Amino acid sequence: MADFEIVRKSSFYFIGMKWTGTYEAAAHGDIFPVIEEARDRLLSIGIAQPNSDFIGLSYQDRPGGFTYYFGTEALGNTVFPSNMYRIIVPSHDYAVTEHKGQHAWKSYEKLMKWAVEQGLSVQQNGLDHIEVYDADYRPYKMSPSLKIGIPVKKR
Repeated sequence: MADFEIVRKSSFYFIGMKWTGTYEAAAHGDIFPVIEEARDRLLSIGIAQPNSDFIGLSYQDRPGGFTYYFGTEALGNTVFPSNMYRIIVPSHDYAVTEHKGQHAWKSYEKLMKWAVEQGLSVQQNGLDHIEVYDADYRPYKMSPSLKIGIPVKKR
């Protein structure tokens, strides 16, 4: 993959678990238990497969904090537990890059700068960003390696 690119993602159904908190709490790992539980439960009930990518959806819905959903793509008719959430993520263009290691916010800053330089408008209403993790991602055991995307449109 090039350093940065525009990717069109079709609309999809997402099923996963929710975490709400501050950026500081997330940076300290408070989000990790929800990621672990969502991953393990989705695998155990068969919604995710051992080779499934996992997805993080971030919504900046409060000052100083955000709501984060961690899960996977699923069919629209998939039955899911009552303590999980199903979200229909609309089709969108995303500015995308790969990130490895800690401090993902640095990659987000570079990606946003690149998008603006390309004449794109960053869409900050609704979904703030999307993250795609490999099937083997375990937050307590490894540094993240993921694709990050921010919704954009041509000006």
